Amino acid sequence: MPRTPAPTSGMQFDETFTEHFSKALEQNPSVHDGAIMIHRLTSTDTYWVAGWSYRLFPPPIASAAPPNRGSAFNSCLAMSEVGSVDALYLLAASGIWRFFHGRSEAVDPAR
Repeated sequence: MPRTPAPTSGMQFDETFTEHFSKALEQNPSVHDGAIMIHRLTSTDTYWVAGWSYRLFPPPIASAAPPNRGSAFNSCLAMSEVGSVDALYLLAASGIWRFFHGRSEAVDPAR
């Protein structure tokens, strides 16, 4: 969803991401309420920050839907079945989750 002011995007997704995220929050604290889009043009390219605070509109999932675990979780799971999506990560009070190819797994931040 459009944010005003719109935080700066277009930077490489690397170890400096947390600094860019902090600056985006300073520019507009509401960016925390949405997905951060990271993209690359080909499978060998570097990832770049495309924008802040997007709402996901996934297509219906092909596999059996799990019990509802909240809109963010279920949207990430469904969006992970889209062929052009590499993966999604959800940072939530319940932990960090990775979604890929219609599956989810908890991420151990210590790894």
